[in-house]
Amino acid sequence: MRCVIRGTEAVAEEATSLILEAPKTGRIYRRRGVTHQASAPGEPPASDTGRLVQSQRTEYDQSELTGTAIWSAGHAEYLEHGTSKMAPRPFARPALANKRDEIEKDIADEVRSALK
Repeated sequence: MRCVIRGTEAVAEEATSLILEAPKTGRIYRRRGVTHQASAPGEPPASDTGRLVQSQRTEYDQSELTGTAIWSAGHAEYLEHGTSKMAPRPFARPALANKRDEIEKDIADEVRSALK
């Protein structure tokens, strides 16, 4: 179960990093006297209010050996998958893809260790 927790937390942290730190190339605009650069289609969303990152939580089911990273902000799903009027700004799927090899190795190592 430790590897499930580590993997889930790694995906959540990677998604936060993609949102807060990945370069953005969308339009630049001012709102309330603050300059903001939006994300372009296909890029992780640019953080504006911080609500998306703040809405992140992780849950675990020990009986199923699963972990889930959840973003409860109302706009999270629209950003991840897009809408009929907005191209996707994925962050969760790329975070999982970026961490997949690390998670698979960690699980394999933990299983090998348990079998010794």
